Amino acid sequence: MTCYDCEILKENADAHIKELKRRISNLEDLPTIVSENADNIQHCYELIYELKDRIEELIQEINGLKLIQIISLTQKSNQPITEIEQKKLSEVKLKKF
Repeated sequence: MTCYDCEILKENADAHIKELKRRISNLEDLPTIVSENADNIQHCYELIYELKDRIEELIQEINGLKLIQIISLTQKSNQPITEIEQKKLSEVKLKKF
């Protein structure tokens, strides 16, 4: 083995060592990144459930407003309110307060 071959071997070994150190460094950062991502995912789920609840509330409010509008229109046209409409109206009033 010549001195030139020894120099090439040394350079290759240095390159491999640097590559291994880089990979190990990346692995050391991995638990932090995974933990941060898990926290972000959990936060996103919490936001999704909050929004789902809020959407349900809005749907109920919209249905209540629709019912109030129907009752208002029927009263304006001098039609009697049906038992079902009266029941729904009282349910809407109870939910609001």
